[in-house]
Amino acid sequence: MPPKAEITKEKLLDTAFKIVREEGLEALTARSIAQRLKCSTQPIYSVYGNMEEVKDDVFNRAVDYALASMKQYHNDKNAPAMNLAIGCLLFARNEKHLFRTLYLSDYRRHYLKRNKDKLKEEMYAAFLLLDKRLSTMAESKAEKMFRKLTTYWLGIGMIINTNTSELDIDEATEMLEEMYQTLTVKEGLA
Repeated sequence: MPPKAEITKEKLLDTAFKIVREEGLEALTARSIAQRLKCSTQPIYSVYGNMEEVKDDVFNRAVDYALASMKQYHNDKNAPAMNLAIGCLLFARNEKHLFRTLYLSDYRRHYLKRNKDKLKEEMYAAFLLLDKRLSTMAESKAEKMFRKLTTYWLGIGMIINTNTSELDIDEATEMLEEMYQTLTVKEGLA
């Protein structure tokens, strides 16, 4: 009899990530992983103590994947933060289940109670590079402006993700730029 293929942590994580990417976080169970790997659930619990550990690792991988994906968009005419925002919109359109996992799932709140928000930190760092005038603002004002812009782009991302409106990336980009200009005027930066 040939030796059984070893179920490694990496193989489990790859499989779990594929399930979430294709079907969403709610489809991720020990049984769904076992079915894809053609094994029982026992190896999963041998490698991971419980499904929460699997979900944490999948969520971490989804964050890394999202950031890499968002950073791929580049247009020389845009500031780095605008490129990142457009990259976020493209991610919302192209990776429907991962976007929902990262931004719309109940698990996100549970995860963030125990982990830092790496997505938010990266976005905020890029936001501060958007405009040299932002460095002259009080930190609390800059954070408030960032929160407003994030709420706006996330709302647009949800519309794109769920196809609730005929909104293309160019129109969405224009909307983001207009919102940024409105906020800079309101904050006295214009």
